[in-house]
Amino acid sequence: MVKKKFDFKTMHLKDIPKFAIAFFKGEVGDEEEMMTTQTGFYEINLVPDVKTEMIKTQKVRNLVFFICIIISIASVSTVAVLGSVKGAQDLTMTGQDKHLKNLSSKILGYDELAEFLTVQNQINGVSKIEDNQKVLSRAVSFLNSLLPSGADKIEVSELSIDLTESTLTFDAQANAGKEPYIDYRVLEAFMKRTNLMTFDYGRYVDSTGNNIPSRCIEEYDPVSGKMHEENGSIYAIWKRGEKGCDPTPSDNSNTTEGSATVTITDTSVDATKMVNGQSRTATITGRITTSADSDGNQTRVIEYIPSEKIYRTPQFTSWHNGDSWDTSKDGVDDVIIKPGDEATKVNITNHVYTPVMGLDGSISGIPHFDSKCITYSGEETEENGKKNVKWSANNECQLVPDGIVINSSSNGRDTDDNLVLRFSALVKINADAFAFRNKHIMAIGPNSQNVTDSYVQLEKIFAAPATDCSAGDTECQNARTTGE
Repeated sequence: MVKKKFDFKTMHLKDIPKFAIAFFKGEVGDEEEMMTTQTGFYEINLVPDVKTEMIKTQKVRNLVFFICIIISIASVSTVAVLGSVKGAQDLTMTGQDKHLKNLSSKILGYDELAEFLTVQNQINGVSKIEDNQKVLSRAVSFLNSLLPSGADKIEVSELSIDLTESTLTFDAQANAGKEPYIDYRVLEAFMKRTNLMTFDYGRYVDSTGNNIPSRCIEEYDPVSGKMHEENGSIYAIWKRGEKGCDPTPSDNSNTTEGSATVTITDTSVDATKMVNGQSRTATITGRITTSADSDGNQTRVIEYIPSEKIYRTPQFTSWHNGDSWDTSKDGVDDVIIKPGDEATKVNITNHVYTPVMGLDGSISGIPHFDSKCITYSGEETEENGKKNVKWSANNECQLVPDGIVINSSSNGRDTDDNLVLRFSALVKINADAFAFRNKHIMAIGPNSQNVTDSYVQLEKIFAAPATDCSAGDTECQNARTTGE
């Protein structure tokens, strides 16, 4: 192959493309040889030093020139690629602009657009409203749970509630109920009890873990106003048969005939509905279907779904062992239905559950309460060759996490002229306990007993304010106990 030689000192611009082509083809000739001669054992450089430096400078110049050529070619290629991309983007954006203009014209042509946007904004704001909404009525329930209910008595004379700070500020009077009536032990016990109070909240769920609407849950006995309780276990009544109360659509869906859910009241003597031992006239809610026999006789069928009992407190041993639970035997909805029409038949839909409760406290297979505060755990033990499980509960929700603050205390007399201890206090309640989004709130005392009722008798909480000791009341002024 014939090598082409290029002299950069005499090269013109028109020769640059030829040089690039020859370079890539490998046709560029060798660099100029430095003239040397050798005599004996000595090598003599015949090129002056100036010439040598010039040759080195030409090498650097040629390298820089070549790199610039490569960079120029790459830049031109990049500009070409970016130009094609920009052109494609312009075409795409033009098409999208036309599409958006068409959609905008259709939307603006909608006559009820303003009303639609207003409703949409209101719907979007519901969740924010619920996050900020608080339940004032819980304050009285919490106060009732904090105050002692035994021989020691504390009555409130003035109460101030600040939902923004979740605080209760109140003036009260403590009465030991016996001599000496002024006893600081009552106040100290009240403070310790308050510091140990916890609370619980969560949702009732069905056997597969779906949330049951709160309006479908009856937690309190309608007669006594207290929470349903059985052998120390708290439970609620799930009004499963009412419309929209079953998260499982198959139980309350309309029939193929399109019949709506109806309510039939049976006023016969035998029709009873037992709720906590109280008998009431049964109101039967069910789905109606009709069928005909071979003779064309029509039969009216009422599919009735009774209420069910849901335990808030787990049935540890029974659920861990997987004992079946039949709702027909839970004693909640004992209904004897006599429609008084021979052409009407009532089918009662009861359910049988097989609960599962692991040692980690997980529950499935049965309707239960999904607590956000209490976690359960079990530990297997063996005694006399028999295996048992010891269960424990841990509540992480403190009702008064910062404790109670007593601002002042003094001796005084109540309206019956009894000696009492007057004091003012500030209690900062956990903000989660007032939040509307947190359902089924229950305050729990130091011994894990439930202390929240739905109907609180206010006369047991509040009393007329006590007065300070008068100037001549030596008994009141000097009353002191070892509990101070």
